[in-house]
Amino acid sequence: MVTSGNARFEVLSPALIRMEYAGDTRFVDAATFNAIGRDSFSRTDFTSQTSNGWLTIRTSALTLRYKVGSGPYTASNVSVELRNGAQQVTAHPLFPGTAECTIGALCEAEKAGLSGVSVATDHTGFTGTGFAAGFEDTGDSLSYRTTAATTGTYLFRARYANALGGDGQSVTRTLSVSVDGGAPSALTLPVTGSWDTWALANTNLILPAGDHTVTVAKAASDSGHVNLDSLAVTSADAPYPGPGQQAQPCPYGTVCEAEKANLTGGASQQSDHNDFSGDGFVAGLTQAARRARPCT
Repeated sequence: MVTSGNARFEVLSPALIRMEYAGDTRFVDAATFNAIGRDSFSRTDFTSQTSNGWLTIRTSALTLRYKVGSGPYTASNVSVELRNGAQQVTAHPLFPGTAECTIGALCEAEKAGLSGVSVATDHTGFTGTGFAAGFEDTGDSLSYRTTAATTGTYLFRARYANALGGDGQSVTRTLSVSVDGGAPSALTLPVTGSWDTWALANTNLILPAGDHTVTVAKAASDSGHVNLDSLAVTSADAPYPGPGQQAQPCPYGTVCEAEKANLTGGASQQSDHNDFSGDGFVAGLTQAARRARPCT
């Protein structure tokens, strides 16, 4: 067993490693669906070491690498190399999967990869289908994948509510925002007056060109106890995107749900008829300039 912060790896055989990520470090030792009776497996010899920010686990059949402190597993922070016949293969396990958030678009907090944070709807004024509630325990977090076209300083923004918390206080709160597990930036969240009143907070992020994981978490030094409705990563001078500007990637050759497109004018998501796929369908395309614009 190898533990690295909130990540844990159990070497079950030379070609099988059980991976677990727990934002609250409360790991689960329950049965694994595809590794029945793993407690009775013979001991597997392996080595592990941490160097230059990477944990490396080696068995006789594979090498696993994980970027220490980089959050849930993504294509950029974990890899497994093994030999398939004469071919060397590199795989990138993506569990738990991290949602995508396009730069410049509004991204709902409840759709992010959540760890220790719950989705709630018990207050008004939120967009989407709810909000991410709590951030009460150290390690509680949400994560999104994003891609920067160019290297630069971007603005991370969050729509939040902060009122009288479960700890009996109504004070300015803080969370931490990090990129790829790097040094966090403080996100300061003043009191909004009530849990039904939402405001915006921001902090700067430096993003090199390429793919990244942006994580909002309650660090040990943070007060937490806030709700997040949505977030966005934008250029410094861009306005906060509205709900109609949400975007989800639609790769070429795949089926993309119409209700996940950018809906403007009177176009809206509905579910009052049968046999639709996804969460619903788009209705209201009755006048010019009302549209469901495909996502890129």
